[in-house]
Amino acid sequence: MAKDYYEALGIKKDSSQDEIKRAYRELVIKFHPDRNKDPKATDKMKEINEAYAVLSDPQKRQQYDTYGSDAFHQRYTQDDIFRNFDINEVLRQMGFNFGFGDDSDIFSMFDMGQGRRQVRMEDVGNDILTRVNVSLEEAAKGTEKKITLNHIKACEHCKGNGAEPGSKTIKCPQCNGSGRVGTARRTPFGIMQTITTCGKCGGSGKSFEKSCKVCNGHGRVAGQDKIDVKIPRGVDTGTRLRVRGMGDFGADHTGDLYVDIAIEGNKNFTRQGDDLYYDLRIPFHTAAIGGIATVQTLDGTETVKIDAGTQNGDTIYLKGKGMPRMNGSGSGNEIIRVVIDVPRHLSSEQKELIKKLADMDSGKEEKKEGKKSGRFFGFL
Repeated sequence: MAKDYYEALGIKKDSSQDEIKRAYRELVIKFHPDRNKDPKATDKMKEINEAYAVLSDPQKRQQYDTYGSDAFHQRYTQDDIFRNFDINEVLRQMGFNFGFGDDSDIFSMFDMGQGRRQVRMEDVGNDILTRVNVSLEEAAKGTEKKITLNHIKACEHCKGNGAEPGSKTIKCPQCNGSGRVGTARRTPFGIMQTITTCGKCGGSGKSFEKSCKVCNGHGRVAGQDKIDVKIPRGVDTGTRLRVRGMGDFGADHTGDLYVDIAIEGNKNFTRQGDDLYYDLRIPFHTAAIGGIATVQTLDGTETVKIDAGTQNGDTIYLKGKGMPRMNGSGSGNEIIRVVIDVPRHLSSEQKELIKKLADMDSGKEEKKEGKKSGRFFGFL
C-alpha cells in the first residue's frame, strides 16, 4: 500500500474534500480493473482505495495527519481503515455503473482474503470513574480511603479465557479460523460487501470445545472489590488520581480506575490554591490599642500580634501555614483577615465611655481646625 496517501492520490496535504474526491474519481477511471486490464492496475486500485478511505473521512484524516504515515499504520489495522467505507456505494454516488464481479474480487481488492495477515480485535476493559470526599485536614496530611468498587472482573474459574478448565482449543466454527466474517450481496447498484471481526472469537480464530460453566464463555463476571486508595498531601477539588488495573477486566488490557477528589467545606478556612484564609474577629478596642489574639491553624492554635490602629479588612500572614504543595516542596500561607467586631448592645456605662471618647476626638479636631485658622489669618 502507499506510504503517503496524499501522494497516492496526487494531491496536496491542504486539499479540500472536493479536490480529494475529484482526484480519486479520475484515478478510478484510469485504473479500475473493468477499464484497465494491466495487472498493475489492480495494485494501484488497492492503493488509491485505501488512500481515499482515510482522506475522505474527516476523523480518519485528522488521525493520519496527527500521527503521520508510519505511526498511523502501527495504530490502525486494515479493518479500521476500511470501516464504514463501501466501495460500491462510493462509486455509485460518483456516477459509475460498475462494481466488482464476485465475492472473491471484493476480498482481493481490499486484500482481505484468507491470505492476508490475521488481525485480532483487542479485548480492552473500560476505565471506571468514581468520586471521593476528603476533608481539608486529610488533604493537608494525606490519607487513605477505602472504596467499594463495582466492576467487571476476570472469571476466577477459567482465569479469564472463557474455557472450561481442561477444554481443548479448536478452530472457531463461525469464521472457520479466519478471525473475520465477510458477507456480500448483489443489488441493482452493484455488490454490497460487509467485512467484520468475528463476534464469537473476537478475531482470534480460536474457540474451545467447552465454555466455562461459571461465566458462560465470556471470561468475565460482575464483582465487587474493596480497595484502599492513597490520597497524597495537597490534593484539591478536581484532582484526579489513577489506579492502574482496577477498571473493567479485558483479556488484553484491564482498564484503570480514576478517582476524582472533592474537598469538603471547612468551618475555619477558605482555600484558594495552596493558601488558606481565616477570618479573625476582634473587638474594636483591641483594634484601636492593639493586643494579642489566638488563631486557628491546621496544626492547632497560634497567637498573633494585633497592631494598634488595625483596620477592618487588614491582613496578617502566617508564612508556610497553608496547604502543602502537591507537586512541589513547601506550603502555601495562612492569610488572616481581620474583622472588627462592633457590639450590637451596650450598657449605659459603655455608652458613656464611648461618648467621652467621641467628645475627646471631636475636641482634637476643633483644635486642629483652630490652628489651621490661626495660621491662615496670620498671613493677612
